[in-house]
Amino acid sequence: MSQNLHSLFQNAQSGGLSRQSVDLLVQNLDGQTGLGCVGAQVDDLNTDDVTLLAVLLDESGSMAGVRDDVIDAFNQMMRALHDSKAKDSILVSVWKFEHTPKLLYGYTPIDAVKDLTRNDYTPNGGTALYDATMDCFTGIVAYGQDLRNNGIRTRCIVVVVSDGADNTSGHTAAAVRTVAQDLLKQEFYTLAFVGFGNPADFQQIAASMGFPSVMTTGTSAKEIRQALNLVSGSIIKASQAKVQPTGNNFFTP
Repeated sequence: MSQNLHSLFQNAQSGGLSRQSVDLLVQNLDGQTGLGCVGAQVDDLNTDDVTLLAVLLDESGSMAGVRDDVIDAFNQMMRALHDSKAKDSILVSVWKFEHTPKLLYGYTPIDAVKDLTRNDYTPNGGTALYDATMDCFTGIVAYGQDLRNNGIRTRCIVVVVSDGADNTSGHTAAAVRTVAQDLLKQEFYTLAFVGFGNPADFQQIAASMGFPSVMTTGTSAKEIRQALNLVSGSIIKASQAKVQPTGNNFFTP
């Protein structure tokens, strides 16, 4: 498995990813990030055109007050994807993060995605935003490369949902930005950030990480639900587009 993963990153470098980014991703490999590189078997896919969606959910202690609202809004977002015409082409992976990132599941067909529950999402601790993003990047680059090696076209969408800045990561914003900028150059990646709170704060946080698409909202149940509803619509639109949205166009209704 390890050797196979390394070969996928070498393929990604041959496909245009810089040596610096590949080194950062390979150095980030461990047992958990290795699992994040895994998804549905190629032979089980009923399409040769796939959208990989990676969602990173902030599970830090400050999210405790909106726990149920986030769970409900996330599940509504997944149901919207399931009910769309694009459902057969969407594979979802979900990470959550507090003082460390945790993989909830690797790339899974939307039909097989189970509802998020209170047992799955238990806000507590700090905010390892950068570490979680690097873990997510590691997985989506490797699994996406595996699909492309097997002749499957891929679009890759990363959506971060958070209410604050990083305070516990080993990785830096600069390292995340290095990889993010490389991914965006490949033109089949979309990197989007949903922030609950002060717009100026999240514009700065997202920019420091190299995420060009930013949406900010309040913390009421209605606002959170509306935000993730817009995300699901944007994902569906992007999954059907021949060209990935650039800049801040991802969140355009």
